Amino acid sequence: MISAETGIVENIIWSREGIQCLEVKLGDKREKALNYPYLTGPVLPGHRVILNTTAVKLGLGSGGYHFVMANYALNCLPLSSDGHIIKLRYTPLQCKVQVYEELLGSKDSSLALCRYEGLKGIPVVIGELHSMVAPFVLALKKLNPAVKIVYIMTDSAALPLYLSDTVFRLKNDSLLEGTVTCGHAFGGDLETVNIYTALMAAREKLNADVILLTPGPGVVGTFTRYGYSGIEQGEHVDRVRKMQGLPIVIPRISFSDSRPRHYGLSHHTLTALGEIAFQSACFPLPLLDRDKMLVIYRQLKMSGLLGKHKIVIIKKPQKLKLYQGDNYKFQTMGRGIKQDPAFFVTVIAAAYFTERIIAMN
Repeated sequence: MISAETGIVENIIWSREGIQCLEVKLGDKREKALNYPYLTGPVLPGHRVILNTTAVKLGLGSGGYHFVMANYALNCLPLSSDGHIIKLRYTPLQCKVQVYEELLGSKDSSLALCRYEGLKGIPVVIGELHSMVAPFVLALKKLNPAVKIVYIMTDSAALPLYLSDTVFRLKNDSLLEGTVTCGHAFGGDLETVNIYTALMAAREKLNADVILLTPGPGVVGTFTRYGYSGIEQGEHVDRVRKMQGLPIVIPRISFSDSRPRHYGLSHHTLTALGEIAFQSACFPLPLLDRDKMLVIYRQLKMSGLLGKHKIVIIKKPQKLKLYQGDNYKFQTMGRGIKQDPAFFVTVIAAAYFTERIIAMN
């Protein structure tokens, strides 16, 4: 069930490619809403719209935004001529896209059916949280400005890529070679049906030197061992190995999270890499102080990760001065660099290790 209300658009607060932020009048209140023109058409002041108000009413992590479901001012939205694959299938907002697989098949049907020769060992960096994207990209580009990074957004969290301020800024600053949205996620430079073809597209079409594979903003977690969207991190390790890439995981580490299950190495990392992943991955860790390293060592040992994955200690991760720039705000779970330095140093360590791999090839 959803909660829906009709409102009047009062003002457009800001807009960019694929998304509009609106001020809407609901009864005697003025509230914020987001509109995706690709789904519901462009909105103007004075338009009467139907809003999905569910997340705000429940106090969930949507940032206090409603979402436009329909616009009374638009009786007919045109259907583009390209592609015929439907994302958000069998929902009121199902949309048509052209996927990489269609482009591949239209060029050479025999090639499209050939067994893929593989990623040939290129690094595929697998993160659990969207907050890892900007610090990883900025750190790696600082170390190697020429490296071509392609970002793949999975469909385990937010589905529209347009929602990500981070990706918008990285693309504007020419720090990403391109983006791919797979599964039901949409809005990337390339669309794909699944993660395997997303990896192919990132390498073959966008010429990636490094592929960054993470969900969008808004992951889901529960107080259970397996009930969280980031468990896909373990599944991705096996997928990357099958595609002959080199999986590099970004562990989720914090000594500032008040929840015991996320202290040190998060139970999300321990479960995904310890139980879900069948194949081995590279597991870079920053060199923290002795007490913190002892906590992490015990967790690695108890979860069986020490013998399963290639644990690499990065002794001198770059200082946090890498993270300068007015366009980027670094936060994870509401904590910034000063409040949660271990989280961000871990991301830097992954960037350092990735640069080592690139330099060796």
